[in-house]
Amino acid sequence: MKIHCISDTHTRHREIELPGGDVLIHAGDIMSSSDPSQLTEFLVWFSQQKYTTKIFISGNHDHIFEKSPTLIKKILKMFPSLIYLQDSDVTIDGIKFYGAPWVPTNRPGKAFSYLRDALGIAKSHWSKIPNDTDVLITHGPAYNKLDKIMKPIRADQTKLNLGCPQLAERIKAINPQLHICGHIHSSQGILDISESTTTYINAASLGEDYQYSNKRRFIEWEILKTTSEIGLQRNGTALTIGKQEQVN
Repeated sequence: MKIHCISDTHTRHREIELPGGDVLIHAGDIMSSSDPSQLTEFLVWFSQQKYTTKIFISGNHDHIFEKSPTLIKKILKMFPSLIYLQDSDVTIDGIKFYGAPWVPTNRPGKAFSYLRDALGIAKSHWSKIPNDTDVLITHGPAYNKLDKIMKPIRADQTKLNLGCPQLAERIKAINPQLHICGHIHSSQGILDISESTTTYINAASLGEDYQYSNKRRFIEWEILKTTSEIGLQRNGTALTIGKQEQVN
């Protein structure tokens, strides 16, 4: 099963040329405002992509999903070929995908966010992830897994690693084959750790400057699952185990 991953397109999705394949995943931050027309325009484009399965989640800039769930249900009914995951899962050809939009923050006001020191709230979100999840899709990264900003741009950004420790703990407990995220634009890339069965992908398409300055506009991966073998492999390229690949 070939998977193509994108994230954090912020209405600039039409600048990405996708080749088509089995599964297309968008890991959130579709929009730049709460204008419903931004969402419908994205959904039209997303539905036209030549993939058997198209899955997406929302992110902290996608306020309309949190503020107007009734409207969202109405809009999504117009696009029956698309799969939207919000604290929910879907199984495709024996592979279980689970998606959640939540991110930690130091300042309230963003969509699907919780205060960084609200440990109980964080754990309540991540405890919903099924133990048998194969591909986990969250908008924000796990702590110390493709979560580093290159330089703080606000006074509240006192740490360079902005991922969620409670998400990292949950991933370690359930060992999904693949974790796909975005949110931290400067950490687009792939991370494979020798002592872990989980491979991490930060699929942020736009760079830290909100321009297409990252090396890749999408990331490709192939996931294999048979009765005798479960594995992941980078399509066409061997991974250096234990090292983070920064591609911006």
